[in-house]
Amino acid sequence: MDVKSSLDSAQALYDAGDYAAALPLFEEAGQAFPWDADLAYNLGNCYTRLGELGEARLYFERALLLDPNNADAEHNLEWVGMRLSDAVVEPTDSLFQWLGSIFRAVATSESWLMVLALALAITAGLLATRRWWKPGLNWRWPFTTTMISLVLAGVYWISLPASDAVVVTAKNSYGYSEPSSSSKRILLLSEGSAARLRKSSEGWFFLELGDGRLAWFEAAQWGRVLPPESTLP
Repeated sequence: MDVKSSLDSAQALYDAGDYAAALPLFEEAGQAFPWDADLAYNLGNCYTRLGELGEARLYFERALLLDPNNADAEHNLEWVGMRLSDAVVEPTDSLFQWLGSIFRAVATSESWLMVLALALAITAGLLATRRWWKPGLNWRWPFTTTMISLVLAGVYWISLPASDAVVVTAKNSYGYSEPSSSSKRILLLSEGSAARLRKSSEGWFFLELGDGRLAWFEAAQWGRVLPPESTLP
């Protein structure tokens, strides 16, 4: 079954209320297109219907990371959050992550890249014109478009989705003093809790909570909001 057929079947099953059957098909499509905000949103809805609210939060967070204008994902995330009353919220976004969400709300990263390419093409055209066809062309024009290109390059780089947030997808997750289940347990987080990933080591995540606490957790009990780097578009 190709991805499109899988996605069509998943949507039909979801609409029919067979969420358990729809989920693996949505996941199959999501693995093929991990940077698709709509797919992340559909997965969040499916997990919500199945009562797996940690997974639901993860995918709604991903949908909003990829598309900050997705009002439905934002609403559903708030709904899930109210039912995860024991969940811990992650530290606030960094300045660049916050700016990135604003830039993506204005236009997609691909759109910013296209505008950057246009500005570079105009700059190249002006430089070529000044060099070979019109030496008297005011140098301020290519200088201005060069500066604009540099600004757009920065906007494009910042607009690329970036997040070190992770969410507990298991029913709970113990935090340890060392990356070993035989070390001291120092805290317990419930489903849907979130943190910032500081480093990973052989199946373990070293995480920072919103209140600054640090601990090691089993990676299998958590999900990354940002799709794996190997799938960067």
